Amino acid sequence: MSRTPMIGVIDDDPSVRAAMESMLRSYGYDLAIYESAISFLASDVARYCSCVISDLNMPGMSGLELKRQLRRVGYEIPVIIITASSGTALSDYARSDGICHLLTKPFRAKQLMDYLTMVLAASGRQ
Repeated sequence: MSRTPMIGVIDDDPSVRAAMESMLRSYGYDLAIYESAISFLASDVARYCSCVISDLNMPGMSGLELKRQLRRVGYEIPVIIITASSGTALSDYARSDGICHLLTKPFRAKQLMDYLTMVLAASGRQ
């Protein structure tokens, strides 16, 4: 029996959370949606997530720090970062920190879904 992958979505912008929820649910994913990395970590839902999609810049804890904290507590969950920032240095830094993909806002839904499909396939979590 296969399990529908659960995707963690963390973004402090309610409109981004709503758009991501609508899009990802339309593709059949189960979701855990949070407004902050701190509330996501406090929920302990990470143990069920096949992938996390997180904003880079959020109050309290960034998406990069979230990845570090997940790793620190033993969760090697693939993380896709979305951000309004861009640049080669940021992309290189994110990858060196274990981030799978860095998407610059605004991005196309197909681009995110392609990345998500690749990440889930590569990690065996589809």
